[in-house]
Amino acid sequence: MFDIFHSFSVYLADFLNAISGNFWLTLWFIFAISIGEAVFVLGLFVFSTPILLLAGGMIAEGCLPFWEVYFVAVVGAVIGDAISYLIGHFLKDRIKHVWPFRDHGPLIQRGEDFFAHHGGKAVFIGRFIPGVKAMIPGVAGIMGMSYSHFTLINVSSAFVWAAAHLLPGMLLAAWLKSIDLSLEMAIVVGTLILTALFILLHSYRTILLFFAPFLGRLGRTIQARWGNNDIAH
Repeated sequence: MFDIFHSFSVYLADFLNAISGNFWLTLWFIFAISIGEAVFVLGLFVFSTPILLLAGGMIAEGCLPFWEVYFVAVVGAVIGDAISYLIGHFLKDRIKHVWPFRDHGPLIQRGEDFFAHHGGKAVFIGRFIPGVKAMIPGVAGIMGMSYSHFTLINVSSAFVWAAAHLLPGMLLAAWLKSIDLSLEMAIVVGTLILTALFILLHSYRTILLFFAPFLGRLGRTIQARWGNNDIAH
């Protein structure tokens, strides 16, 4: 498994290094990836995390400029989510009968359940969860969330999302370089850290409820506050 990941990382690093000499080509590539990962359902097949982590590492090495890359990642994420919202808004329930969305009915249903559970904040949370990210904006459109409310969350979360991918790549690359490890490790370590943070953000109630029996009075308070709600959902 690691050999496959290693090969992908090397190929990705070679590709980004190759296009980094062309400033506008690099920006267009990052822009397209940021849009693609957010497009309803189709984004399931686009992986921006390793690309942005590696871009962050290249920023740390002076190969790419920070603000330009950050800006195009933010704009791309905003546009991608907006496209997904509009797809869901205009198709509504018909989406489950339109190709290619009809082939992913269970995923759309899970997205609807996630949105029903979290409400509007699902748009913010969902951006940081692989798999969910490609579903929630479209589901928000299906379920009638107002476009103004959606846009406010879409734009604000895009700034946080882009920083949460580029900055770890920059910090990890600088640290790994100081101990003579490859930039590839920035992708591996960064992906693991981000995944752990996203799981914690999404499942903090479940995690706290799991440890509640060992936390005494605090644990009983946690169970009283969230235990019944989690069972209900």
